[in-house]
Amino acid sequence: MLDHLARARELRRHAAKCEAAAKTTLSEKFGNCYRLLAKNYVILAELEEDFVARQNAALLENRLIAAE
Repeated sequence: MLDHLARARELRRHAAKCEAAAKTTLSEKFGNCYRLLAKNYVILAELEEDFVARQNAALLENRLIAAE
């Protein structure tokens, strides 16, 4: 089973590396590319985190329904 929070952390690490590369590259085009990659990695990380939040909410709701 996939650990979505671990995947989100990994994606955020990739985003940080892209941001660092954007700051150190001499090419403006590569800098823009790295910044865009970083944004996309953050979006993917947020999706992973949102999935976990929705999954946890559904589990809690199912437990509450079962307890009635």
